[in-house]
Amino acid sequence: MVNFMLFLRRNIILIIFIMIFIIGSLISKAFLSLYNLQNIAINVSIIGVIAIGQMVVMLTRQIDLSVGALMAFCPIAAIKITQFILAKYGIRVIQGANYVSEGLEMIILFSIIFGCLIGYLNGFITVKANVPPLITTLGMLFTLRGISYILSGGFPLYLTSLSKFRWLGTETFFNVPVCFLLFILIGLIGVFLLNYTKIGPRVYSTGGNERAAIYSGINVNFFKIMVYVISGFCASIAALIYSSRLESAEVAQATGYEFISIAIVIIGGTTLEGGRGRLLDTVFAALILAIVINITNLVGLLVWYQNLIIGLVIIGAAFAYLRKK
Repeated sequence: MVNFMLFLRRNIILIIFIMIFIIGSLISKAFLSLYNLQNIAINVSIIGVIAIGQMVVMLTRQIDLSVGALMAFCPIAAIKITQFILAKYGIRVIQGANYVSEGLEMIILFSIIFGCLIGYLNGFITVKANVPPLITTLGMLFTLRGISYILSGGFPLYLTSLSKFRWLGTETFFNVPVCFLLFILIGLIGVFLLNYTKIGPRVYSTGGNERAAIYSGINVNFFKIMVYVISGFCASIAALIYSSRLESAEVAQATGYEFISIAIVIIGGTTLEGGRGRLLDTVFAALILAIVINITNLVGLLVWYQNLIIGLVIIGAAFAYLRKK
């Protein structure tokens, strides 16, 4: 009996995921259709990837509010720098007013580079200038949105002419969306690094007891910066998936996703106290939230009811965490 209760406590997120999945299949016949399951997989790929980065940051008792704005900034800035570089070789990246037609590989590369650089900048300001992470990343949120407006002029950049770019957001491999496979791959790499390498204990120690970590010889400043770089990398990947699916890069895209990523991490059992949480639980929490949103869409609930349900799920997860302490 004791072992069974321990199993329930350790795998509560997995059990909730199974229950939510069963509820979805009972509520709507369309839930188990291939199209709907693929839609869930694509949606969870976006919010799940940024949640993985957010979870690693929160393990070190920090937070990243810039990930949503970063998802808009990365592709827009990458397109503009690609346009600037290729213009010197007589190649027109943007046709007409705002149709992107060239430079796919460079756009992907620069998106990831910008994500990592902004992540490093967040970490550097937080650690070296000793600015609270809430202030640093909130300021970065508004800064990135502003720069994105300046670079794009407030107009969307359409990616419909980049036919090879669509595979990331829409193509499937044996009926499984490619972006979902990428999400799972990133999740597995994260689980491996946190559980089976020296990186994991150092990250957990940095957030759990920073003073003890310093005394044991851990370079806590390095790991605090590193987790922001990881978060920026994850945000850039999520941005590419998002833009690929919509076939555009817009200033307003991913607005509010910073809070969705935090919600997923909290549902997964990681809190701002740091040093505690399992990445696998974050993956299942992302699946739970994606399925809940999908179910509300299938039954025709309006957006404000969806927000209410998500809020109640977060409060319930927080309450469950307090009961476990």
